[in-house]
Amino acid sequence: MAAGAQCLPRLGMALAFLMLVGCQDLRQFMSRSRSEFGPGAPCVLAQHASTPEIIAHVNNNAASIRSWQTHNASISSPGIPFSVTASIVVEAPRNFRMVARSPLGPEVDLGSNAEHYWFWSRDDKSKRIYLANHETESGAPLNASMPFQPEWIMEAMGVIPLDPTRVVEVNRDPQAGTVTLSEDRVSPQGQPLRKVTVVNLCHGLVTEHALVDGQGRLIARAQLLNHVRDPASRAVLPAKIHLVWPVAKIDMVMALGTIEVNAGPIRRSTFTVQKYNGCEVFQVGGDDGAAIGNAGGLNGLPTDSYEEVDAN
Repeated sequence: MAAGAQCLPRLGMALAFLMLVGCQDLRQFMSRSRSEFGPGAPCVLAQHASTPEIIAHVNNNAASIRSWQTHNASISSPGIPFSVTASIVVEAPRNFRMVARSPLGPEVDLGSNAEHYWFWSRDDKSKRIYLANHETESGAPLNASMPFQPEWIMEAMGVIPLDPTRVVEVNRDPQAGTVTLSEDRVSPQGQPLRKVTVVNLCHGLVTEHALVDGQGRLIARAQLLNHVRDPASRAVLPAKIHLVWPVAKIDMVMALGTIEVNAGPIRRSTFTVQKYNGCEVFQVGGDDGAAIGNAGGLNGLPTDSYEEVDAN
């Protein structure tokens, strides 16, 4: 079997060739990960580390990451016979962008900046780019127009620290070698939520972030896998993320390829809402939201601050 086939699903030869370099980088990262974070590697946390010590270790790692990005990630999902490529850019505290592309063009675009966050999918029959302000008290249900919460995404991406004044330990499993931390939250609609973080007790790695509602039902889960250490910053990040968002029908695995940590200034246009040809911008908020239209600026942004893309 060819080396690329060990990392990639059955794709066309052209797509496999384009992603081969990223696959090789991922294998190298995973090899280092096994040696440093494997079962036989020395622990960085004491066997009976206290909750404050665990939180401090996680936060020290987050503090070393101002931003990270990858432009050769691959995304796979059950039921889809091929992977799509993706660019992911993360910058604390609120800047995030993920654009997934298939041979047909853009498939998913979701992002966040200081003012607002957005979501667009080619499969959405409404042809809408959903836009919401961070500070808007939306009356829309949590599982309606916006299928993600930007604050949780940023935490799952490893650039936001845990709040030691609000996080409590709810379970410690010596056999599994994990500790589960919990933080009570409130949704934009005023509903109780709980944010759950699972940490490996030996290596101090965050292995899972999850959101559950007041009845304990899963809203979203990000499993963080195949951790690697960036040589320059010494920060530890996952090389693979399994993201599950049931109400949005999202179940995808992101293999991150080559990860650049603290690579320098990121263009502001990276975190600007994209305009897709034939799609209207729909402002989420209030009882019904409002269509902004498919022309003109977005929330005061000039029209030349984003590029029109043909998504047909």
